[in-house]
Amino acid sequence: MGDRVILSYHDCLIHESDLRLLEGRNWLNDSLIAFWFEHLQHEVFGGISRILFISPEVTQLIKMGDPNELPIFLDPLEARFKDHIFLAVNDNSSVIASGGSHWSLLIYSKYDNKWYHYDSQRGCNYKDARCLVTRINSYLERAIPATLVDAQCTQQDNSYDCGAFVMTYAYRAAEQAVKGLALGTCHVDRLEANRMRDLIKSLV
Repeated sequence: MGDRVILSYHDCLIHESDLRLLEGRNWLNDSLIAFWFEHLQHEVFGGISRILFISPEVTQLIKMGDPNELPIFLDPLEARFKDHIFLAVNDNSSVIASGGSHWSLLIYSKYDNKWYHYDSQRGCNYKDARCLVTRINSYLERAIPATLVDAQCTQQDNSYDCGAFVMTYAYRAAEQAVKGLALGTCHVDRLEANRMRDLIKSLV
């Protein structure tokens, strides 16, 4: 039967193998993060049109593909008109093969013209975040390009919870954004990573 599809949700497919990653000490993949971003976009913040969650797959294409092709990916999402844009950053250096070893969260804030980078292993994904910032700034064509800020956030104490922290940060920061609160800080209990795994499993 192969790797059976458990759930089809908007632009996201969850397979049996994805669900198994939620058990124990496993690194969470792009399918699980994509599902959470879709859930935030359509359910949690569904009535708010000026916030955008971009899937990890599209983020990787933006980072590694031809910069001239950014409008192909971002114009249909109306990215130029969003107040906040959320991206899950991966350190994978391939545009066609899955991989990588670390996730972080990058958020664009139109209000203060900044990119906030939430990295649970501070500094690990800086190069990849910087690449995305440079490319998307060029696409947004603002008079003054948005600057990259190293956000203050909880640091993981293991090698596998980065994806769960990215999902936690995304929810918390989006809550702050829609309330008009300042971004750049997200301190949570490390047990939130385990709770996020349980939440995703229950939602699926």
